Amino acid sequence: MQRYSYYLNLQRKPVINLKENAIILYSVTLSRIFIRYFMAEIFYPRTIFQHLAAWCRDLSKPGLVLYGARQTGSTSLVLQVSKNFRQFIHMDLKEPADMELFRKAGSITNFLDTLFLLKSINPAGRSILIFFDGVSREPQIAALAEEIIILYPWIRIIISSSLLLPEVPHGFATLFLHPFSFTEFLQARGNKEAIAAFNEIPFPVSGFHNLLALFHQYCLVGGMPAAVRKYVQSGNLISLKPVYEKILEGFFDGISDLFLIRRKKDLLTMTLQNAFLYAGTRIKFNAFGNMVYGSREMAKVFRYLENNMLLGLDYPTTAVKQPVSPDRNKFPRLHMVDTGLVTYFSGIQKQIILASDLNALFEGQVLRHVIGQELLTLNVNTRNELLFWVRDKAQSSAELDFILEFEDLVIPIVVKSGEPGRLRSLHQFIDEAPHPYAVRLYAGNVNIRKTTTLKGKPFYLLSLPYFLACRIREHLKGFIRYVGD
Repeated sequence: MQRYSYYLNLQRKPVINLKENAIILYSVTLSRIFIRYFMAEIFYPRTIFQHLAAWCRDLSKPGLVLYGARQTGSTSLVLQVSKNFRQFIHMDLKEPADMELFRKAGSITNFLDTLFLLKSINPAGRSILIFFDGVSREPQIAALAEEIIILYPWIRIIISSSLLLPEVPHGFATLFLHPFSFTEFLQARGNKEAIAAFNEIPFPVSGFHNLLALFHQYCLVGGMPAAVRKYVQSGNLISLKPVYEKILEGFFDGISDLFLIRRKKDLLTMTLQNAFLYAGTRIKFNAFGNMVYGSREMAKVFRYLENNMLLGLDYPTTAVKQPVSPDRNKFPRLHMVDTGLVTYFSGIQKQIILASDLNALFEGQVLRHVIGQELLTLNVNTRNELLFWVRDKAQSSAELDFILEFEDLVIPIVVKSGEPGRLRSLHQFIDEAPHPYAVRLYAGNVNIRKTTTLKGKPFYLLSLPYFLACRIREHLKGFIRYVGD
C-alpha cells in the first residue's frame, strides 16, 4: 500500500507563521484590541488564546475558572486577555493588601464599592474584568465571585486556580492550561521550516529528521513557560538548571502556603521529589519510592498532589468500545506535570541528547510520558484523563500505551518500534474491538499497512512519527476515510 496516498484526498491548509502573521491567524478569533496587544508584544502564542477570546465574546458565561498548575502561565495569559476590556482589576492573592481586602469583604456591595475605589474603577463605565489570581490560597473566593456575577452580570470575572475546586461556580466556564505543547514550542522558537512541515498534510518526508531532533529538544526543555523562554533566549540547556530548581521551589512554596503541619509538608515534598523517577510507569502506593508509608497515607498524598495538578494518576480500562471508564481498582500510571522537569530531576538529560530513538530509552518510559503530555493538550475545556488499556483477563500482562476516543470509536495507540507482527497487546485489543484501526507512534515516517492479528483478524495500522502525537486526530480522519473506501 502506498505510504501517503490516503492524504491525497485531503485539502492542504496554508501554514501561517505566528510571529509574522498573527493578525491573519487570529483575525477570526480575537478582537481588534487583543490583536493590537499581541502584535505589540510579539510574545509566545498559546493555543488556549482562541478559547479565551471565545469566552470574551460569550456573554452567557460571565465567569471563567482557569485551571493550571503553578507557573504554567495563567497570570500572563489573563493580563493579555485584559486588553479586551476598558477596565481591569487584578486581585493578586499573593499580595497581603489584596488578601486583606477579601477577608474584610463584608457584603458584596461594600466589597465592590471598596474595590472600585481602591483600584480607581468607574463602575458606570462597564466593560470591567476582575481577575482573582491564585484562588487556591482562598477557595472561598469562588463563592464570592459567583455572588458578584449573579448580582452584576455585566461584570466579567476570571479566577485562576492550581487547586481543583469542589465545584465550578454557577455561571462559570472552565479552561485547563497545560505547559507548552510541542506545537507551541515550535512557535516559540520561530523555526519557519519546522512549523510548515509540522502543519502540512500530508506530512513531508523531508521534514522528518529536523522535527525529530526538535522533538528531542522539547523532551529536554519541556513546556514550562519559564524554561521555554530561557531556552529560546540562551539556546543552551545549562542555563535551564536554575530555572528548573526555581520551578520546583515554587511547587514546594505552594505546599508550604497551605500546610502548617511540618510532617505533612515534608511528606508531600519528599513524594513529589521521588515521583519524577517513576513518571510514565505504573505505581503502587504502598512504600512508594522506598518510603516507610502505607497505601492509605500515600494515596492521600497523591490525591492532594493530583488535585494541585502537579501530577496525574491515570487508570487503565478494559473497554474496547464506548463508553470507556477507568478501573480505579487497578494500579495507576503516574504522569508528572512536565517532561522537561522529569528529564532534569531524573538525571537523564545526557541519555536523551545521545538518543536517536526515544523508544530505546528506559523501555520507552520518557517517550510514553511526553506523548501523554501531548495528548492532554487535545482538550482544554475539561480535565483530561489519560487512558490506557489492559486485558480483562486474570494473569494477563497485555497492556497498551494509550487509547483515544475518536468519534464513536476507541482507537488503540502503541508507542513502540518494531514490526507490527510483534505488537501482541495490540493484536489482543484488535481481536476484541468492533473496528480494524490502530495507531503506532515511532521514530519513523508516516506509513499505512494492512496486516493481521495472530488470530487472523485483518486490521489497518497507521504509523506516525512520535512528534505528531498532538496532531493524531487530523491524521486519523484521513487514515480512516482512506482505508474505509
